[in-house]
Amino acid sequence: MSRGWWVRTAVVVATMASVLVPAFATPARTISIPQTLARNATLNAWKNQRRASFDFRPTHVAFTWDGSTGGRVLYRTVDATGLTSAWQPAPEDPDLSFGHRHFSAVMEVDEPHSVDFKRVAPRHGWMGTVRMNYLNTMDGPRVAVSVPATVEAAAQTPHIVTRAEWGANESVKRTSAGCTRRFWPVQQLFVHHTAGINNDPHPYATMRAIYYFHVRSRGWCDVGYNFVVAPDGTVFEGRWARTYQPWETHNSEDLDSHGVQGAQVESFNAGSLGISMMGNYSLARVPRAARRSLEQVLAWEVDRHDLDPLGHHLYKSPESSVRRWLPVIAGHRDAGQTACPGSYLYADLPAIRRTVAGIVGQGKDQPDLTLARPSTTHYPDQTSIAGFLTDGSSPIAGETITIYEHPRDGKWRSGPTGTTQPDGSFDIPVATDRLTRARAVFAGDQGSWGAESHDVWARVAPDVQLQPQGGTPDPTGARHYPNGTAHITFDGSLSPAHLKSYITVRVSQADATGSYRPLTSKQVALQDGASFTYDFGVPDPSTGGTFRVTAWFPGDGDHLAARSDRVVVTVDRNP
Repeated sequence: MSRGWWVRTAVVVATMASVLVPAFATPARTISIPQTLARNATLNAWKNQRRASFDFRPTHVAFTWDGSTGGRVLYRTVDATGLTSAWQPAPEDPDLSFGHRHFSAVMEVDEPHSVDFKRVAPRHGWMGTVRMNYLNTMDGPRVAVSVPATVEAAAQTPHIVTRAEWGANESVKRTSAGCTRRFWPVQQLFVHHTAGINNDPHPYATMRAIYYFHVRSRGWCDVGYNFVVAPDGTVFEGRWARTYQPWETHNSEDLDSHGVQGAQVESFNAGSLGISMMGNYSLARVPRAARRSLEQVLAWEVDRHDLDPLGHHLYKSPESSVRRWLPVIAGHRDAGQTACPGSYLYADLPAIRRTVAGIVGQGKDQPDLTLARPSTTHYPDQTSIAGFLTDGSSPIAGETITIYEHPRDGKWRSGPTGTTQPDGSFDIPVATDRLTRARAVFAGDQGSWGAESHDVWARVAPDVQLQPQGGTPDPTGARHYPNGTAHITFDGSLSPAHLKSYITVRVSQADATGSYRPLTSKQVALQDGASFTYDFGVPDPSTGGTFRVTAWFPGDGDHLAARSDRVVVTVDRNP
């Protein structure tokens, strides 16, 4: 196993060890996603069967009903010619049901003209109103969705289809009040199945249907699971955790590597992650591609969180008194009265655990990436970002470090790269002309997970110049003007330019002891943000005097405060 999943203390800036950094980036783009269309049809308690016609052709149906345990709903599809399919049961999804309220899985259908559905009450039990939700997640009005830059798999990090990529309408989820996201250290992994159809041909559309049904019908805050694996092996991001940066994997965690609490196993959600397999594995075996993806996700989780894939432990809820001796990789039924994740998948779990242990092997290191604080740079000089990459004790040499930059008025963007030296150090020049937040990222390799540093600021001071007109310079650089000079004009400049800004010119006068005392201060507007002129009125041209003049830039969100060199001018006295 890896040496642990904790944040080690760094000398200057500590590593944010929770972030998993894949190596290959997919640029931001815009895609077209169909809006989800949703309606419902009700079978009242005094009727046994109903044929529901639709406002639109559904791609998915799901059922909700009240009643005793053992009640069922049967349904069949009807095409435009009136031809009906065979009756089939709507499998109950135990992950959703509670008390007398029962929910079916979300089933994919082939856009039928109508659907017949009927109740089958349990013997000596009861069954109330049945509601059918019908949805179309493929043919609704299409909307343009901006997909942020995402990352591809590296260092055995699974490729995860983000919520934006599978078309989650983020206005559906809830994240406030009782739905405020909570995060806990990961101690437990649960495997589920969605109980829907097997070999689903449209997993992206089904993912949108599951999302809508979980929130709008079940009343959850979001998708219940952290991840969902499709029959073809596609891994979908489930419950929303936070906004991720371009270099981050959507890992269902916060920056402290704590997992977001889902709604997958009642009383066991805190401190656990749920991975649900799309399909009904009480009826069929898990497809090979889906099983491989499940094993990869489980290996990814146990290695990063330092869990034993073959072990058992005492699960301790961090929010209640619940305690249970569980396999670290458990099926839903291990913690509840349910058939989930299906008899076939549950029977496969021992072999899956052994495969996961083999994938993990000795585990990967979690490296430390630390940064020194950059020195202040004066425009137009370049600054540099320096630091060290270690495995916690020894340097890691020959690895690529990427600097990401975030100007005050922009977004994170990929910047320059550099390579670590034999002592693990790196020093990467950064061409920036303004105050910029910077972060270093290591993408990981076969022996190490990725890592990122905390932020540092590349601090840039502008260049302020001040030059008096006329006069005669002496060997010290001071300029002399003849007695009687009433005005001395100064020309100045600021680089880079700052529109709608100003310069403060301060003048001090030397007294009889040679000490300078403040005389006057004036704000001078910049012309085109880059140049200015200051006219200094000599207090008493007949007696003259020595004056020290300095131009100050006050600083703003882009640059530090800065001043020009001090300029000394002397109006000579009468001989």
